[in-house]
Amino acid sequence: DYTIQQLEKFATSSHMLLIAQEMTSVPLEVQQAFDEDPSVNTAFDEDRDLWFRFEPGSPVFKLSQNPNSPIIQAINFDDNIVWLFFLAGFALYCVLLIWFLSRRVRALEKVTMDFASGDFNARADTSSAKSVGTLNKSFNHMAEKVSRLITSNKMLTNAVAHELRTPIFRLQWQADLLADASLNEHQQKYVDSIVEDIDDMEKMVEELLYYAKMERPNSEIQTSTVVLSHFLQSLLPKWQRDTSLSIVIDDAESQGVVVNADPKLLKRALDNLLRNAMRYAESEIVLELVETPDQCCIQIHDDGCGIEEKDWPHLFDAFYSADKSRNKSTSGFGLGLAIVKQIVDLQDGSVSVSHSPLGGACFTVCFQK
Repeated sequence: DYTIQQLEKFATSSHMLLIAQEMTSVPLEVQQAFDEDPSVNTAFDEDRDLWFRFEPGSPVFKLSQNPNSPIIQAINFDDNIVWLFFLAGFALYCVLLIWFLSRRVRALEKVTMDFASGDFNARADTSSAKSVGTLNKSFNHMAEKVSRLITSNKMLTNAVAHELRTPIFRLQWQADLLADASLNEHQQKYVDSIVEDIDDMEKMVEELLYYAKMERPNSEIQTSTVVLSHFLQSLLPKWQRDTSLSIVIDDAESQGVVVNADPKLLKRALDNLLRNAMRYAESEIVLELVETPDQCCIQIHDDGCGIEEKDWPHLFDAFYSADKSRNKSTSGFGLGLAIVKQIVDLQDGSVSVSHSPLGGACFTVCFQK
């Protein structure tokens, strides 16, 4: 009893609890420790509480921290505060790290979008305060190679087109001489075919040069106020002379609608769209003016066979043809719609294709008011 009293005093002064337990209430791991070696009189459980006995068969005592002790509570509270500050500091570090990285990634994303939009001079900032590892340098390296490749291709295309003009002119001159010579019907047929092919080559070179001209980043436009209904009516006689198809302008509900556009470029874009419609229309082409609160649109409808939706995303790419047969009498040279896209983009407009109520295709050109 004296020993137990001394132990209780020790436990109280140490802010601990001394509890007597029957062997049946002792944790299993402590029982095993006592049973395996009778000389062992102390053991710890999984919670690191001390269990002891004076001798085998005597009561077992448990010595553990007193959770109600103010000192123990203060120690536990301090430990929790330390962990709380640690976790809060780690969370703040993660938030700041993500914020810094997201700023750099967004800056790189903007440069990427500028490059994808056609600004081939766009480069990422490689300073340590703006870079995302080596990603910025890798992007600049890729952009430099792509830019050089595109520039060289444009220069090659432009140079080839210019160089072709002279031999085409010579061929044309020689073919005209042959056409004026005395030829039999069979020979005249071949000469006429040669003249026709040379004319097609000349048109293709002119289209290629115009496309290269429109691709220049410093292309200038001279915008003015264009009354769309009057503008279309002025072009109608020329279009009608080029085809036997019926061409109708539906502007009854959009009289007096005006846009700011370059008249020469707008005429070229509409000429290309009309020529495209003439190739596929069966009997009728309709030009419709559509006005919305913020846009003025010109829709060109035809009653042809239409265009499959899978071809719509690529239809305005250079040299793309929805007609895989590539017959020049129907599909053209593959530059007309690409030039339309360049002209419209240059004037902050948009061009799209859809199905027409007439059964064919509908090309829509829109400009901001």
